[in-house]
Amino acid sequence: KFSNVFYIDINLHDVKGNLLASSRSQIFEKGLMGNKMDIDAYKEMVIHKSGKFIHKESIGKLSYYSAYVPFKNDENELLAYLNLPYFTKQSELRKEIYTIVVAVVNIYFFLILLSIVVAIFVSNNITKPLELIQERFRAIDLGKQNEPIAYNSNDEIGSLIREYNRMVSELSDNAEKLAKSERESAWREMAKQIAHEIKNPLTPMKLSVQYLQKAWKDEIPDFDKRLEKFSNSLISQINNLSSIATEFSNFAKMPRARAEEVNIIAKLSDSINLLESTENVQFETDFKGIEELYVFADKEQVLIVFSNLIQNGIQAVPKGREAVIKIKAEEIKDNVKISITDNGSGVPEELKDKLFIPNFTTKSSGMGLGLAIVKNIIVNAGGEIWYETQMDVGTTFYVTFPVYKQS
Repeated sequence: KFSNVFYIDINLHDVKGNLLASSRSQIFEKGLMGNKMDIDAYKEMVIHKSGKFIHKESIGKLSYYSAYVPFKNDENELLAYLNLPYFTKQSELRKEIYTIVVAVVNIYFFLILLSIVVAIFVSNNITKPLELIQERFRAIDLGKQNEPIAYNSNDEIGSLIREYNRMVSELSDNAEKLAKSERESAWREMAKQIAHEIKNPLTPMKLSVQYLQKAWKDEIPDFDKRLEKFSNSLISQINNLSSIATEFSNFAKMPRARAEEVNIIAKLSDSINLLESTENVQFETDFKGIEELYVFADKEQVLIVFSNLIQNGIQAVPKGREAVIKIKAEEIKDNVKISITDNGSGVPEELKDKLFIPNFTTKSSGMGLGLAIVKNIIVNAGGEIWYETQMDVGTTFYVTFPVYKQS
């Protein structure tokens, strides 16, 4: 019955190795196999008391595997020996073993693949909030409103996100306080500078008026000449005050740029034409044969840039020396590069980092806002400005603008 169920042959030997029963008795009846247990098996099972024994046996040229195990009752008493001969060909056995191995490998591969999928799913759920935090950290900007992260879970990541949200809130408050403090400090410094600049011309104006009053009371004979002299002095000081007010107004209320297509070469030429009649000034230009080169900027502000830089170059030349202003323009890749060189005194080492700072000036009059306005205009147009200087030789300012190309 068991032989038919499991599709195997079963032989049963007694404790002395004699055959008791077989599911395929024809083999023994025809003398193909003896009624005694195989001698090697008998030695292992009976003499050595092995728990199992598997070895090769043969019938003629047929070789096969045969397994032996002891057969015991509930009281662990030995009743017989069970023999299971396996007559299947070795090639078929190997095929079956290979099939089993492949099945096991496939099962393990599927389990590994399933584990990888589960691991990826779990890791994504863990790393996604961390990537979101990383992106928010990267996007933090002191000048903008930073949005908090919405996350409702009370796990470790939730604690991290709550700390991030708290930090963003504190950062926003601190940035606002810092900006307010910087604005107040800037306005205080500006007010101090304005007061100082206004006070400078007021003192000689007051002295002049007091002197005129005294001269009038004393009825000095040449009072008319002195009146004219001091009147001219007062007008000069008033013009100085007006210049200070104009510079401050231009810096504080710079109109919004109306960008358009501008021929930068034409604007350079206009600036030169406005100043070429200045006494003791010589202009040298080199535009590389370019007559038209367009940028996208406010044409009026571009004129302010060139006029300011050229005037600065002229004013940097010491008295008694003829000013030579060299202006060059060239196209480099997608930019136009302009250089304005003077033969002035140069910029001292300790002042090099202050030229573009509002309120700073190397002149004896004015607010020192010109270069700050120039840099603001150039940067807003997508350009750059820098300079090179050499003491007692001169200074060169370089300006670049992106070349305008119609799409």
